[in-house]
Amino acid sequence: MNSHNILNSNNFALNEKKMKQRFNIIAHRGFSELSPENTFPAFDLALKSGFHNFEFDVQLTKDHIPVVIHDYDLYRTTGEIGLISEKTYKEIENLQAKNNFKLDEDNYSIPKLDDLLIKYKDISNLHLELKSRDQELPEIVFDSLKKNGWIDLNKGVYEVGGITVSSFFVEQIIRFRKLNKVERTAWLLEKITTNDLEICIDQNIDLICPRARFSDINSVNKAKEKNILVINWGVSDKNDLITAYNSESTGTTLDWPLKGQDILKNYEDNEC
Repeated sequence: MNSHNILNSNNFALNEKKMKQRFNIIAHRGFSELSPENTFPAFDLALKSGFHNFEFDVQLTKDHIPVVIHDYDLYRTTGEIGLISEKTYKEIENLQAKNNFKLDEDNYSIPKLDDLLIKYKDISNLHLELKSRDQELPEIVFDSLKKNGWIDLNKGVYEVGGITVSSFFVEQIIRFRKLNKVERTAWLLEKITTNDLEICIDQNIDLICPRARFSDINSVNKAKEKNILVINWGVSDKNDLITAYNSESTGTTLDWPLKGQDILKNYEDNEC
C-alpha cells in the first residue's frame, strides 16, 4: 500500500467517527472477514478500509521467534499438523495461513513480529495479544518492540503510532509491565468484577476488556472511576455490538469492521 492510500484511509477512519460517543472499531486479526486472519493482506485491507487500529496474536516458535498466529496448532489456518511451539521458524516460514479462503496467490505466510512492527510503524495503532503462557514471551516481545522503535511512545489509546499489549493471562501482563512502565497493557476476561479492577490498580494495568455481551454501563463506569478504560472483544452479532456500544466502553475488536460501522451509524440515526 503506498503512502497516499494509507493517508486517505486514516483520514477516512477519523472522519467516520462522529457518533454521539467516541466508539472505536479495532479490526480483529486484521480485516478477518474478508482476508485470512493475522496475515499482511488482512492488516493491509484493514488500513485501506479506514481502520488503522488492528489486533493480532503473538506466540513463540520452538527457536523462540515471535510469530503472528492465533491457534497453538497449525491445522485450522494452514492445513498442516503440528504445534507452533514445536516447530522452528524455518519449518513454518513457507506455510500459507489461508484459513479455508479459496485463494490462488501465495502471500499469506505467518508473519514474524519483527516484520510486522517494521511494516506498520507510524501508520497504525497496534493491539498485540500475548497469546500463550510461555514465560519468555513477554520479554521476547518487549525486546522486539524496543528494537523496532515501539517503546516509550506516549501515544493515545487509539492514536496512530501507539501500541497496547494484552493477554487473557494476567501473569503475562505483569511480566511485561515489569519490563516497561509506559506502554498500555490490557487484561482480557469474561466479565468485570470489583476484584478484577483492584488487580488492575495493583498491577498498573491500563485497560480491562470484557466479552461484549457482558459489558454494561455500571461496570464500565466503575472502571472509569478508577481511571481504567474498557475495550470489548468477542462480538459475534449485531446485538453484541449494540450492547458494547451502549455500555460506553471505548470500543471493540471486530471481524467485520465496515459492517459494524454501518450498524452503529444506523442505530444512532434511529435513536435520534
